[in-house]
Amino acid sequence: MSAHPPVTPLPALTALRFVAAAYVVAFHYATFFFAEAAIPGAVRLGYSGVTFFFLLSGFILAYTYRDVDLTDRAARARFAWARVARVYPVYLACLVLALPWFVAWVAKSPPPLQGLMAASAVLAPLGLHAWVPGAACALDCPSWSISVEVVFYALFPLLLPLARGAPGRTARLTLAAWIVLTAGAALAFARYAPGVSLIDPEAGGAGPVLLAQAIKYNPLLRLPEFVAGLLLYGAWTRWRLPTPALLALAALAGLALVAGAPHLPAVLLHNGLTALAWAPLILAGAQLRSGPLVRPGFVFLGRISFALYLIHVPAYALVNSLDRIALGGRLAAAPWLGAGLAAALALALSVLLHRGLEEPMRRRILRRAARPPAAGPVAAG
Repeated sequence: MSAHPPVTPLPALTALRFVAAAYVVAFHYATFFFAEAAIPGAVRLGYSGVTFFFLLSGFILAYTYRDVDLTDRAARARFAWARVARVYPVYLACLVLALPWFVAWVAKSPPPLQGLMAASAVLAPLGLHAWVPGAACALDCPSWSISVEVVFYALFPLLLPLARGAPGRTARLTLAAWIVLTAGAALAFARYAPGVSLIDPEAGGAGPVLLAQAIKYNPLLRLPEFVAGLLLYGAWTRWRLPTPALLALAALAGLALVAGAPHLPAVLLHNGLTALAWAPLILAGAQLRSGPLVRPGFVFLGRISFALYLIHVPAYALVNSLDRIALGGRLAAAPWLGAGLAAALALALSVLLHRGLEEPMRRRILRRAARPPAAGPVAAG
């Protein structure tokens, strides 16, 4: 049995997943291959692609399960199996592929970071590492966001009725929680890590690194973004703004955020403020039925975007290792070549993971979950 009734596909939103994933890849590869001064301001906000994913997760789950009674235990079980089938095969595969570099990184890290990082070997496969600073970004760093999504999935059956039944009150509470959490986190970071970058805190030592991870990756601090996605779907069902107006609003908000980024607290930007640009883009994408974003090629890129997001750091690590072993580090003098090779490898691996693992395993898990339990022995009467 399907986890939910059939719904009309929203292909432009699938394609936009690739845009957000590519934005995160561009951000990471820029910091890996290029000098800080050479990175454009817009690229420096590439980490905000994760805010898009959290918003989109709430929006799509609300859209998909709008007619499902999640108070029913069987419906919740089908929802859970659908999430496992969608996420876990590629997630686990990328954790395994990242292990060699994880081991090397842990071995050369000093205490107390070393022990916390090593804990990720146990916590990450269970989806728990985002709760533990030091472990959150140790084993294939982008995997922290999947650990956060696990919390969203667990709370979804409780949050969806609230967002649908009392959207105004839920919106006010969510906004208040976001303001309190981000303001508190910003003040704490300014107090205990003065002058240290939230995005690259390594120069400040172990204390700022752990505090930065506690702020950036903690599931409770990121929960308002997911709830905002649920509310965004509710707003979309009530009001439909013209698509060109939404696209213009997204562009203007994006430009304002890039221009204001040097003057805004990094905590606000990292933990949800960029929803001002992503939210109207999601609303526009939900309405698009023509144009480049709905063409099969772009939609396919959207389908491989989950694998791309998770594999791009191991792909970089492999290119970097081969460069040091075979080329003596010569790619450092050719950053565009290095970034291009890593991006090409990440895309190729994404296609392989999607076609060879993600889709086949998703179908297999869902078929297995749909099987009725085996009948037990019948007692003689």
